[in-house]
Amino acid sequence: MSVANVVMFEFETSTDLEIWAEWYKSDGPFRNNEISLFVKTGETSAFGIASYSTEEDRVSGGKLRDALVNGDVPFKIKEIVPFGGPVLVEFIDGVLSPKHVK
Repeated sequence: MSVANVVMFEFETSTDLEIWAEWYKSDGPFRNNEISLFVKTGETSAFGIASYSTEEDRVSGGKLRDALVNGDVPFKIKEIVPFGGPVLVEFIDGVLSPKHVK
């Protein structure tokens, strides 16, 4: 079963959010990331969902994400609120992932 990090992001400015998205297109995803989704939910806010095949990879991805808050990157993250847990349902292109079929 896959596991995922679901993270609320709040950026300093709307420009920081856009810079993050462009940065992630070229420098992401984190190692061993299976699926990555980033959704803008407001002027300076977004949700990210990243799934991994193991809990160890999920935790590792979370540590990399957390290091970005004060890291040497071209954007400023004001706040992150992370959640994590098992992926119960996963559809890709309208097809239920074989990992979730019993």
